[in-house]
Amino acid sequence: MKSGKNGGRTMRYTSKTAGSIFTVRKMSVAMAAVLLGAVCLLPKGGNAQVTGQCVNCHTMHNSQGGANMSATSTVYRSLTRGDCVGCHTGGATDLMDNNIPKVNHTAAPAATLAGGSFFWAQTVDAKGHNVKGISGVDGVLGNTPPGGAPLGSQLTCAGTTGCHGVRTEADEYAALSGSHHAPPQNSGGVAGAVDGSSLVNSYRFLNGTKGIEAADWEKTVSAAAHNQYYGVARTTDAAVAQTISALCGQCHGAYHASSAAHAANDVGISYSNNMTSPWVRHPTDFDMFTVKAKEYGDYGGNGVNAYVPQAPVASNSIAAVKSTVLQVAGDAIVTCISCHRAHGSDQADLLRWDYTAMNAHASAGGNVGCFACHTTKDT
Repeated sequence: MKSGKNGGRTMRYTSKTAGSIFTVRKMSVAMAAVLLGAVCLLPKGGNAQVTGQCVNCHTMHNSQGGANMSATSTVYRSLTRGDCVGCHTGGATDLMDNNIPKVNHTAAPAATLAGGSFFWAQTVDAKGHNVKGISGVDGVLGNTPPGGAPLGSQLTCAGTTGCHGVRTEADEYAALSGSHHAPPQNSGGVAGAVDGSSLVNSYRFLNGTKGIEAADWEKTVSAAAHNQYYGVARTTDAAVAQTISALCGQCHGAYHASSAAHAANDVGISYSNNMTSPWVRHPTDFDMFTVKAKEYGDYGGNGVNAYVPQAPVASNSIAAVKSTVLQVAGDAIVTCISCHRAHGSDQADLLRWDYTAMNAHASAGGNVGCFACHTTKDT
């Protein structure tokens, strides 16, 4: 047990993560100690509604032990004792600590949650999004996302220069205000489903995005237990709102659809701008069901078509998590995250696998990586 003084009242709390204090790049040891020593509030299941003692995350008067806390640690907004990075960073074996998803690590993790880990971006720019507080500005790209317009400042977790929260809010805390206290949404009566109608009803607080959230962020993942991403089969290069790929396209627009970010002599995803072959860029929001008669019909195994977590596809329905695909139109849609991790990975370009190890017709078999979809090209 530890005792502390907060807001003029003496409080006692139990540290549930004793011995797990860490140091994050560009994060003070003092702040890290506060965050893990006190334990962040706990989200229930796959939903981010917090439970537990308010003191775990908040300070009423920024005082502790009769002294101003800001003398030894950074001052944080919304009366909080730390920031996003502090709560969501763990050790090499931490995927979830007290049900808090860990998306950054102090040592190379052997496994990650669905979004991957920012760990590798701490030393190699190309292996993750370069988020402020975790890594420095990308040494090659600066603050300009590939395929997009320059950001006003370094990428953040949330807000105007971030992915999560309301992106019209410059401040990260304002951008996520109230979200961690919202109850489970369960849109349409489906556990974990969110319809994108508001921030708290959006997939992983990616404002406006639909989907079904796995309760454990894919700590355990299989064909039957996984995030269900939302996608729409497009017939033109125009982006379709609320898909996971459209979220990526907000910064990487030239990768996703025709936009002002394209050079004058460039085109969009397809040469004819109508989402058909020949392709200029790998398609996203493309339904493999439309080419089921070709090699893509063997995704997940010939005659089996099990969902492949290592190369996930989206669906145009969030009525249920799909364990088999290629059954009806719109249930096997290629997205940006079919190939990439959202936060970072141990591979270049945030890829899910080693692209340089993908050797066509090398008789490797197994249908892994690119060959999960391009099933006839690995033998």
